[in-house]
Amino acid sequence: MQHYITRFLILAVISIPLAGQAASPLGPPIAEFFKNENRIARAVLVEKLPGDRISIRVDAFLFQNDDELVNLKVDDHVFADVEAGKEYVLVFSRFRKNRLVRDEWEVNPEGPALIEARGLGTPAIYTNNAAILTLLTPPENRDGVSKDAETSMLLSLAENNGDVRAKELAIFELYLRNDLQGAISGNNAERYATLTVSADPRLKNFLLQGARMFPEEYRTPWQGQEYRKVVEAYGTELDLNSDVPLLIKNSLSGLGKEGTVDDLEMIGTHLYSNAPGVARAALQALDAIDPGQALALAQRAVQSDQIHVVTRRELTSFIEQYAGSDALN
Repeated sequence: MQHYITRFLILAVISIPLAGQAASPLGPPIAEFFKNENRIARAVLVEKLPGDRISIRVDAFLFQNDDELVNLKVDDHVFADVEAGKEYVLVFSRFRKNRLVRDEWEVNPEGPALIEARGLGTPAIYTNNAAILTLLTPPENRDGVSKDAETSMLLSLAENNGDVRAKELAIFELYLRNDLQGAISGNNAERYATLTVSADPRLKNFLLQGARMFPEEYRTPWQGQEYRKVVEAYGTELDLNSDVPLLIKNSLSGLGKEGTVDDLEMIGTHLYSNAPGVARAALQALDAIDPGQALALAQRAVQSDQIHVVTRRELTSFIEQYAGSDALN
């Protein structure tokens, strides 16, 4: 029988356009930093100022030039986190996007401000070290850094819990860099797998998704094992405001490709999830592995009063579609 369920991509990140603008495709965050409106600098934080502003003294501009002394507007989290006398690598701009006119920029009336890493929403200010300094240097000025070296530098940032913004930037960059994923090998692949196992749900989701492009020898068997651990670790009552439902959905999707008949009962428990999207992903995975068993588990689930009303409707539709297909054969 042809599976009636249409496979679809569950997006890990949703970008909402400003009024009157269409959202452009989400690309690797570091490449977004190299826009003419931005400045990238290695600088010392001189002092904190009233009104959540910081004064920096630039030691070197990595991309575009500006004044040596700059007062930057920052959010309250950055203001509380940064320290006078410490050296940072940061990205700031004197401009902001026009909220009404697409692809137009305007002078920021609040003055220069840190920009946010697109897709993460975190201000682009990082503790200075060799890895972040190299990665935030334009590629044409990096003296031929190889893909293997670039991946290693990103992993070094991702492994460092002392700078959360740099850690998240590195993991998101790895998630969106198909060229690095496809070229990973050896020690970098081992480090990536170790990092994935210990990551929190939000970052684990990015890392598992990013590993889908790895050469098979570097993503098996650990990727499938990690999918199973995720699916086994969580029950059917989820915090719908957390990152867990998305992690489970994507892990179920992965098991739809990597799983076996031994995984069917484990996957089937998520038909009872309080998150309809998770239950839908479970049904899709079951249908991909064994359509006959998917039908049996769906029929069992609809007899229960423990499934979500949306899930009941989708399971009923699946059962009816299956029956209709058999009647035609």
